[in-house]
Amino acid sequence: MKNTLTFALTLLLLGGLKAQDKQFAQTYQSTNLARGFRDLEIWSTVRMGKEAFYRGIDERLEFEIGLNDRLQTSLYLNATHQSFATKGDSTGTITSVSDFSISSEWKLKLTDATTQTIGSAVYGELGISGTGLELEAKLILDKRIDKHLIAFNIAGEWEWEQEVKGKVINGKVEQENKMKLMATPIEFNLGYMYNIRPSFGLGFEAKNQYEITTEKGLEHAALLLGPTLFFNSKDKEYKLILNFLPEITNLRKTDEQPNSLDLDEYEKYQFRLLLDFEF
Repeated sequence: MKNTLTFALTLLLLGGLKAQDKQFAQTYQSTNLARGFRDLEIWSTVRMGKEAFYRGIDERLEFEIGLNDRLQTSLYLNATHQSFATKGDSTGTITSVSDFSISSEWKLKLTDATTQTIGSAVYGELGISGTGLELEAKLILDKRIDKHLIAFNIAGEWEWEQEVKGKVINGKVEQENKMKLMATPIEFNLGYMYNIRPSFGLGFEAKNQYEITTEKGLEHAALLLGPTLFFNSKDKEYKLILNFLPEITNLRKTDEQPNSLDLDEYEKYQFRLLLDFEF
């Protein structure tokens, strides 16, 4: 009898560990995939609303695998497309640019959100594009109490861009190539979810963003806040997360950005759809 109960409990725990219980579109949780289990995630984000015409579309395809019960890793394929008009331009010209990159994510769970006082994890992501390099570090905290889920993230990012300068040496032009640190954005994320049913939840997410550049220091700051919907299929083979995140207020008004919204660095509206498939 004892062996039977032990075996049943083991199966239950393994079933619970199969996939990370992701319920937010912007805010990360400390849970992760168990060893050998895999996820395929599709991220689609639409950003719009600046002082002149603007529309941005971001796509991320993520392959995720659990290395053990505490550590998981992911590989992202990223694509960004932007179409915009220049402020003050009366010609009606719309410019379109696209960028592609790859990135690798590593997440280490430190404590469990369901069995310990608070769940915690550390996260790192390295991204490489044709002309740039990004490194992101994140501290993840969360807690699940009955039907309530709360998560909080602190994130810092370092962005480098390729800089090419020409020098005349002995009458010849020689190029000097180096990576230049351009910005170090800092971000705070807060998510709350009320699970109406095990397969359905409704909550909100808040994002407090700061843009710090090497030349001018703190240039931009804004608060974004909006609802998030979570749905999980009955067989748990896929989940859907939908988030609407409008900018609420400009936290750093300057002569260049005196308005209640900073529509230079940020967008007025952001929509994100996340589809997660287990296999």
